[in-house]
Amino acid sequence: MTPRISSRTRVLALIGDPVDHSSSPIIQNAAMRELGLDGVYVALRTRLDEMVGSVRGLATSGGGGNITLPHKEKAATMVDVRSEAVKRTGACNTFWFQDGQIHGDNTDVEGFSRALEAFLGGPPGGKRVLMLGAGGAARACLVALMDGGVEEVHLLNRTRDRARVVARRIGGARARVLDDARKADHQAYDLVVNTTRLGLDPEDPLPFDLRRLGRAGAVMDLVYLP
Repeated sequence: MTPRISSRTRVLALIGDPVDHSSSPIIQNAAMRELGLDGVYVALRTRLDEMVGSVRGLATSGGGGNITLPHKEKAATMVDVRSEAVKRTGACNTFWFQDGQIHGDNTDVEGFSRALEAFLGGPPGGKRVLMLGAGGAARACLVALMDGGVEEVHLLNRTRDRARVVARRIGGARARVLDDARKADHQAYDLVVNTTRLGLDPEDPLPFDLRRLGRAGAVMDLVYLP
């Protein structure tokens, strides 16, 4: 049954660019119907220069929503109240309006941590990890990996300086940036995590050829398109 939309219906949105691939509207609208909540969730393709206005407009009108690539880091700078996860990662993926202020959180940290433990059958303690990418999603994954007790994380990103910022901010001595993809050749990793956007377009190349590694115990891809 199609929900009735009225002046009291809360409008929630996924804000990013691109958003066509996202299943969030399907998931969130189904959840709201099941819970009997008067709300509607949509995906809004939003340029970076439009993001702040879109978030403020939605939040102050009683709505809220989520932020996806490539806006998570910018969103962390514009919310009024930052959760501990936002402060640690420097990225924000969830926002809402409360007590006259826009609040921001980063649920990617807990989401990735739960998914990883379910995938591995337990926490990632003592594991060596190769992480591809250094954007907002990578920041959340790195926090979860550090909290999970990994032995070491190697970061591989097209922009090395960006990866170094993430490694210093979150990983400390247990995170190392690979200056060249060849530095990963023949290395053994317990886990490889793709946090890049490669895969959103069917014509995208693989972010990394796993055949170059000595061993890849498990692989997680944050892009959920086939």
